[in-house]
Parts: sequence; C-alpha cells; structure tokens
Amino acid sequence: MATDKFPCYSDMTFIADDAYVIEEAPVRLACGDGIRSVEFILHKNTNLLFIEAKTTFAHPENSPQPYENEIDEICEKFVHSLNLLAAVKIGIAADVLPESFADLNKVSPTFVLVVRDHEPKWCRPIKSAIVQSLPTYFKKIWKPAICVINHGTAIKRSLVMGKTQPAPTEHRSPPMPNKRPAALDSRQFIGRIAERL
Repeated sequence: MATDKFPCYSDMTFIADDAYVIEEAPVRLACGDGIRSVEFILHKNTNLLFIEAKTTFAHPENSPQPYENEIDEICEKFVHSLNLLAAVKIGIAADVLPESFADLNKVSPTFVLVVRDHEPKWCRPIKSAIVQSLPTYFKKIWKPAICVINHGTAIKRSLVMGKTQPAPTEHRSPPMPNKRPAALDSRQFIGRIAERL
C-alpha cells in the first residue's frame, strides 16, 4: 500500500514518496492484535528506512516504567515490520508493494525513530536502550542500524518538511511615527550653534 507523497504523523510532514504504509497495510491488519508496525517503510538509496514518529517520549528517571514500555513497543514495531515485509517479499503474505520495493538486494535496514519535541541529547539514551533491547538473534541476522532523531535533525536529513515560521509579532514594539522634529526658534537655534563651538 503506497502512501501520498507528504504524509503527516505526530504533527510532522514527512517526505515519503512511494513509501509502503505498513501500518495500514492489509497484511498487517489481517494479523489482528499483537502485531505492531512502524508508520511506513521507505526505500531510499541503499537504505530501507522503517519510520516511526512520536510527539514525545517518557523520561527514564521521571517515568521509568512508561519509558521501558515505550522502548519495548518500539522494538516490537521494528521487528514485526521487518518480518512482515520479508513475508510479503518471499510470498508468504500477499500485498502490493510500491515500485521502489521491486529490487531490495543489498539494502541496509535502518530503524528511524523521530521524536518531534526531543532535544538531540535526549535521543542518544533512547537509541542505546533500543539497541540493547532488540533480540540478539535479530541483530545478528539483520544487522539493523538504529537512528533516533528529533524534528530538526529529520528536516536536515530530508525526511521531514520544514515549516516556515512567521515573524514574531506579539512583543514587537509599535512603529515610531514618522514625524519631523519641531522647528527651533531663533534663540534655540543660536544656542545649539554656540554649544558646538
């Protein structure tokens, strides 16, 4: 199932021409509950990008249990999505893939988590936790790359469209009236000249 060129997830507009929207694909829906997936899969150059988008992410110290749950959920989405795509490619499951998926020889699976409101330094611990939590057999077989970035970095990497921000107006000082200085009488004028001498 192909997507439109600029799908929106977590209030971010992705550049995803000819992507496979696995989240809405019949092959995933037919599996029922218990099978998770990323938002979509994108074949870009030699990379097979599994894109998952989130607005925020739990803090490991302030909310340790929700944080662990989110890490586990992300790992399941990545693993299940790659397994589902492989099942379609070898004919176990039936689905229509985009034309760009016809040749997937020598591609590198890359799991990309985009957390819109995160600082870059907050993304690194999430990446480490995902790498540690993925099944060992899975990492040995597929050798996936893990990438956790925020909205700004996604824009720089041409994954997300940047938004043109209007110039701020709330705290702008009102424009000064274009008035000519008041005319000086003869005494004031002579006094100004004397001060400069």
